Amino acid sequence: MIFKLPWRLLNRLAFGLAVLLRWAHELAMPQLTRDMQTQTESAVNLLRGHGISLAQANWQDLSRPIFEPLNLWPPGYAWLIAGLLQMTGSNVLLATQIMHWAGLLGLFAAWWFLLRPLHTSLVPGAPAAFFLFWGLSNAPFHLLFGTDLLALACYSGGLAVLFNLLTRRAGHRRRSAGLGTALAMSGLGFAACLFRFAYYPLAFFLPLALLFFAWRWRPAQRRPALAALLLLSGLVGGLLFYQARVAGDAYYITRFYTQLATEPAARAIGGLYWHHLLQLDPFLYHSFFSNELDFSRLPNGAILRAGAVLLISGVVVAVLLVGLGREWRAARRRGRVWPTRRVLFHLLHLGTALLGGGLLVALSLRYPAALVGWFAGGSWTYVADTRYWLPVFLSVSGMLGVLVLARPRRLPDVVRLAAVAVLGASLLLSLATRGRRTAQLIGQQPAFSMDRAPGQPAEIRQLDELLRTVRPGQPVLFGRNYYNKRVEIEARLAGHIILDADSLLAHQPLRLSRPALMLFDLNPGTPPSPAVAAFLRRHGARETLRLPILGAHILRLKIRPATVPTVPGE
Repeated sequence: MIFKLPWRLLNRLAFGLAVLLRWAHELAMPQLTRDMQTQTESAVNLLRGHGISLAQANWQDLSRPIFEPLNLWPPGYAWLIAGLLQMTGSNVLLATQIMHWAGLLGLFAAWWFLLRPLHTSLVPGAPAAFFLFWGLSNAPFHLLFGTDLLALACYSGGLAVLFNLLTRRAGHRRRSAGLGTALAMSGLGFAACLFRFAYYPLAFFLPLALLFFAWRWRPAQRRPALAALLLLSGLVGGLLFYQARVAGDAYYITRFYTQLATEPAARAIGGLYWHHLLQLDPFLYHSFFSNELDFSRLPNGAILRAGAVLLISGVVVAVLLVGLGREWRAARRRGRVWPTRRVLFHLLHLGTALLGGGLLVALSLRYPAALVGWFAGGSWTYVADTRYWLPVFLSVSGMLGVLVLARPRRLPDVVRLAAVAVLGASLLLSLATRGRRTAQLIGQQPAFSMDRAPGQPAEIRQLDELLRTVRPGQPVLFGRNYYNKRVEIEARLAGHIILDADSLLAHQPLRLSRPALMLFDLNPGTPPSPAVAAFLRRHGARETLRLPILGAHILRLKIRPATVPTVPGE
């Protein structure tokens, strides 16, 4: 019988099962977001000797592209994916999956060590409940991929090291003050900064929190705390120097994000934009429920969603206020000068949530909204972007879980039942959506989540082989007379330069200092315009690949330095 197995073994089995469940979903539906695509593109250029950069067309000499340093992100993801691309033979799908699997394993391992000091103050099966819930839940894991997943895994690891440092037994503290452990904590915090700019303040929270508790209660840990703070300051300073000298700037730190195609950079004038707080994401609701439930399909969907957000947020606030208040009062009744382990756990995660949310509020108040087409309403600011709240989501979810599973109980029965109802509803909704999609896709050949049509992965492989072998080690000009997102992604991931037909025709005659190879993607459903047809004839275009499911017709042509007169009508 399973109930006769020791809880230690059951908890380990639940941890392994939760990791496998997350891996299974990643195998069935690997993510490739725009952010990851752009950073992978920069990693391809790194492998080709151009640094972490993006290739842009140089209309003064198309055969010598301009490589612009990547400045929207720190270099950590590009470094890692470049190494994986070398190991996997430039298989982007496999490299991305390995990155996700490693990040998920790292995040779950960090939380295993975060919960370990609490094993005597939680019910015996608490780790099993935690990891099985996260293994099946949609929130917040539906948004955890790429740099967000890796950064949160590193930060959670640093937080676990800090928590274990602060909960060491007295005898162990006398034998070792924990210098090496404190330095490892700062190293993990810095690793998070290598993936996301937003983790700079959270990384400094780790040594500063250690220094605060050491100065008040643990004098032996003052030197390790100061050494950890000094190490982190040097590492972050070096990263900022790299961003300033190599990348040119650090977005979100040295200047505000703008879409220069739709708004001038001069528009980003600092001020106090209080109205941006009206776009505040319902982060307490999203800590347990993602957007898989489409309220727009229901009658009065907007009202129903607002009601659900208010109800869930109210329950979460009530549980946290009642639970944390009772934990603190219980610790004071015991006459504890040093916070109990559960209080310490809540303080660290409450600090993480407040610092992460406070940063988003401060930036949203300081800078104007960016005018973008990819965000709902076309106006983007920090507090409105759900993905930016991920550290808060996990902190809130973890605190609620510890309050529910605490031993002895701190929550009144009614409040505890309300918390269990929120967790149960979150899990049931996830099982009804994510579980079904995973079950449908797990038996199929892995493909990016955008690959839906049967047989399409085979065409993607053909396109990949063409793009990687046409001219090894050099960018290829990739022209098109229509927009095919999937083909463009493959071309960019191969490090090639996308050129629209309108731009090609507008720059006649083309300027080159040496011959350049071009692949041209024609829309098979629409005949090319006379100007495009004349351009292709002039340069001797030849068919090289037809991909009917992708809807692509790839031609190969060579552009030579000789000046060609413009065809009338172009």
